[in-house]
Amino acid sequence: MSTVITSCTRGAQELPERLTAVEGTGRAGDLVIARVVRVGAYPRVENVHGRDVRIRVGDEVVGVLGDRHSTTSIYGGLPEDGLAVKAGTPADLLAVGGVVGIAASSPSSLGTATALELTGLAAGPDGRVLSLRRQAAAEAPATPVVFVGGTAAEVGKTTFAAALVHHLAARYGVRVGVTKLAGTGRLRDLLTLADAGAHCAADFVDAGLATTYGHTADTVVGAARHLAARLTGEGAEIVVAELGGDLWGAGIPDILRDPGLVAAARALVLVPSDTMASLGADTWLTRNGITIPPVHGVPHRNVMAARERVGKGMGVQLVDPHDEGDLDRLVTGLLLSALPARAVPAGTR
Repeated sequence: MSTVITSCTRGAQELPERLTAVEGTGRAGDLVIARVVRVGAYPRVENVHGRDVRIRVGDEVVGVLGDRHSTTSIYGGLPEDGLAVKAGTPADLLAVGGVVGIAASSPSSLGTATALELTGLAAGPDGRVLSLRRQAAAEAPATPVVFVGGTAAEVGKTTFAAALVHHLAARYGVRVGVTKLAGTGRLRDLLTLADAGAHCAADFVDAGLATTYGHTADTVVGAARHLAARLTGEGAEIVVAELGGDLWGAGIPDILRDPGLVAAARALVLVPSDTMASLGADTWLTRNGITIPPVHGVPHRNVMAARERVGKGMGVQLVDPHDEGDLDRLVTGLLLSALPARAVPAGTR
């Protein structure tokens, strides 16, 4: 039997060397100790180093209670009044990053959730239940922000964000702070953004949320403001902020309407699943009163065909993250005034 400490537990800061299991009512953000009883949709979990570790029946997993309302993966969460946790309580692995709850629905292509049996809530030597430490800020800093959102999961948001981070850092020498403000916790995406040349990195798990599903607007927005302030304090001159899942869920509409974050925003990159989704995203922005300037990314399809259809149908020019010229047009068109003077090549402003 092996024990895997999952990546979402990092929001609890440093864990004691030895954990004990205690009974009680578990709520979102509480750590739990569980045993794998059936391997299903997720045969691996992500550990605190961002590495996917294979799990087998009998293995122990230390995860975090929370909700996940994915339209492309598992949907589930916790009872409104909390989950009664004791030895033998059944639960499910809702996400690779270690989110644990009760699965309600799963796509047939994914199969049923990996089944767990809770040993108890995770406690330290003093018997106190360990929980993620929530962080929030009342205001957002003025540091420029570029949001990167999409119409679904796995459409290329992280790919686009990483390409933009690299372009800003390598071409303009800007100190870029990277973050993921919404979705389901997983360290892999943040590491991908950091590896693209970021100056500093932190996400909503670092702000004490295993996911941003099931939380109030104040909680999600407060965490987003905190992350922008944290990255600013670490020297970021511009922040590239990924928004996980689709634009409808995970508290994303609240983030995109927050006055402070809107004032700091320079662009909202929309990465669509297909060309029709480009139109849907544009319509959604109008209906929801989102005023941040949109930038339309290229879907995971034929680039030439996508440019032609969206160009004719919507009158907008798509941005291909794999095209340096496209990225430079994005920077010079919307971000140039947000960059420090030393970062802008002579004659560009």
